[in-house]
Amino acid sequence: MKGLIIASGNITDYNRLVSIIKYSDFVLCADGGMDHLLKINYIPDLVLGDFDSISKDSFNFIRENNIPIKKFPSIKDSTDSELAIDFLVENGFDEIILTGVTGTRLDHTMANIFLLNYLLKKRIKGKIIDDHNTIYLIDDYMELNDLEDFYISLMPINEDGIVLSLSGFFYNLDHEFIEFGSSQGISNKVIDEHGIIQIHNGKALLFISKD
Repeated sequence: MKGLIIASGNITDYNRLVSIIKYSDFVLCADGGMDHLLKINYIPDLVLGDFDSISKDSFNFIRENNIPIKKFPSIKDSTDSELAIDFLVENGFDEIILTGVTGTRLDHTMANIFLLNYLLKKRIKGKIIDDHNTIYLIDDYMELNDLEDFYISLMPINEDGIVLSLSGFFYNLDHEFIEFGSSQGISNKVIDEHGIIQIHNGKALLFISKD
């Protein structure tokens, strides 16, 4: 099953949000993410959080449509996004998409990106989508298709770096080492029909980006 988490970060492309919703089996709003759904008049399956960043209009929409809620105290050890992930994991979802989890608060953005590691360890497919990027965390094989106009960046997240091979890219690599903190893996492009990524050692954030 595919679960979608909508948080209160930046979303401006609501047509894209609608298309992501259509792909999902269960839509969960993390707190102020309900404000985004209010703009497209969509009723989610659940709204979860401490409700410290949700608007009065969204509260009214929840009540009027009898939308289920799961409330947590404002003083807690986990963000609303992490609590939303925990809910979907506990309920057996094998693919989880997060949107509205990037924005001006870089601490929240980074924390949400690193939540992909939690999903990877559980072997659950996870990705973050915003208006300009799709973000994965990978540790093995991935094939990319139909991405001629996109930038592809790979960034190691473990201190001992990554060893990877790339084929079908403008810059192909063969068991290349990229150290942690290096910009070597930034702004590549797929130039063939398929772009193949093979991580031989380590973990890498994969950014598929378009300005």
